[in-house]
Amino acid sequence: MTLNKAKGRMFKSVGHTWNPIVGCTHACKYCWAESLTKRWGKSFEPQFRPHFLDDKMPNDGSWIFVGSMGDLFCSGMKDEWILKVLGKIAYERTKGTNNKFLLQTKNPLSFLAFGLELDQIKDSVILGTTIETTGETPWSKAPPTSERYKYLTQMKMAGFKTFLSLEPLSDFDFNKMIRWVVAINPEAVEIGLENYSNHTTKPPEDKIKQLIYNLDVLEIPYVLKDNLKSLQSLDGPATRGGERNGADEDHPAGRLQGASPHSSKEVKP
Repeated sequence: MTLNKAKGRMFKSVGHTWNPIVGCTHACKYCWAESLTKRWGKSFEPQFRPHFLDDKMPNDGSWIFVGSMGDLFCSGMKDEWILKVLGKIAYERTKGTNNKFLLQTKNPLSFLAFGLELDQIKDSVILGTTIETTGETPWSKAPPTSERYKYLTQMKMAGFKTFLSLEPLSDFDFNKMIRWVVAINPEAVEIGLENYSNHTTKPPEDKIKQLIYNLDVLEIPYVLKDNLKSLQSLDGPATRGGERNGADEDHPAGRLQGASPHSSKEVKP
C-alpha cells in the first residue's frame, strides 16, 4: 500500500496522504517537498505513479490529502494524469468509500478546466489552495494569490467545499485577507510560518493574533503549525479540531470589517 498516515500538525481530519503524482513546476523557493526530493537525488519534475491507483482506501471517514509531495493541478501535470486520479476518486465514490479527497493547488484555475469531472465527485472532494499573502509572491512562479482567491471562490460558489492553507504566512493586508477568507468560507484553515529559509516576511505577531481571533469569530476551524504553537492558548470561541458549529441566524461574519454574512455548515469528513 502506498497510502501513508498523515504526520505532524496537519488538520486533524486529514488522516492520510496519497501521492499518485509527485513534483511541481511552481518552483517555490521555500518548498520543503522539493528540497527533500532533491536531497534524495531525485528530480522534482512532475511524474505520474500509476501503481498508486491500485491502493485500497481506508474508508474511515478521514480526509485524504492527494499529492502532498507535489501539485496535481500545476501546469506541468498532463491532463491524462489528472483525469486518471479523478477517475480513481470517482471509482471510490461508486464503491461507497466515505473518505474525502483534499485537492490542494496553487493553480485553482485548473479546477475550472476540470469542472465537469469534479462536479461528478463534488461530494467526495474538498478543493484547496495556498495563500501566503495578499500581495506579491516573488519567491514563486505560481499564479498570484489574487487569482488563487478568485478561482477558489468561484468553486465555492459552485457548491464545492473548500480548504485554505496560509502557510508559509507572509505579511499581508489584514482587511483584504479577511474578505478573502469570508468569500472562500473554507471548511478549515491551516496557518504556519516559513521553516528552514527566509524568503517570506513574517507578519507582526499582533496581526497573526487578530487573524486567529477573526477565524474564531467566523467559527472557521483552524490548526496552527509548530512555529505558531505559542499562540494556541489564545482566548476566544475556538472551533478548532475539524467540526464547525451549525449556522446562526446572525452569523458573526456580518460583524467583521469588509465582510458579509454567509452560512456555516457542519463538517462531515
